[in-house]
Amino acid sequence: MSGEAQESLSSAGRGGGLAISLRSAASSIRASDGREIPFARAMLTVRNNYSTDVVDLVPHASLGQEGGTVQNVTHAFAGTAPASIPPGGSVAWDVYDLLLPAHPGTASKVHMFGYRAVLNWRFELSAWAEYRPKGSSGPQKTPMARWALWWSIPDRAGGAIALTIEEVTK
Repeated sequence: MSGEAQESLSSAGRGGGLAISLRSAASSIRASDGREIPFARAMLTVRNNYSTDVVDLVPHASLGQEGGTVQNVTHAFAGTAPASIPPGGSVAWDVYDLLLPAHPGTASKVHMFGYRAVLNWRFELSAWAEYRPKGSSGPQKTPMARWALWWSIPDRAGGAIALTIEEVTK
């Protein structure tokens, strides 16, 4: 699957509670020659399906790159989670801008080669969250959601960068 309407819900997202999903969002990125290139962004989203506010949200994630190590990139979320998420509300993070730079192996490649460094590499993203529905006695934790994702240029003539996301169920 690829394109701006793509969304992959984790098993935590089917039903009530807090849902974690990864979706593709249309955007653009500036090339080194100054051109704006269509670029699909991976957006990690946490949605509140409770009928009350969710407070004390602490998102967690780990990221692995093909042929590289898996790194805990939770520290990238520091200071980005809202104080509360109202019923039906959500918060989203850009995987390319926030989480890839938090992975040392990926960050160094992107720093050297720009956006082209992520093309055709397969990444594995695992995400979960700790939270508390307002009024509850203690913290809860979502199940871990896992995806494989990769960026590619399906049409070299157009140059647009597509994103493919697959839910990992193992």
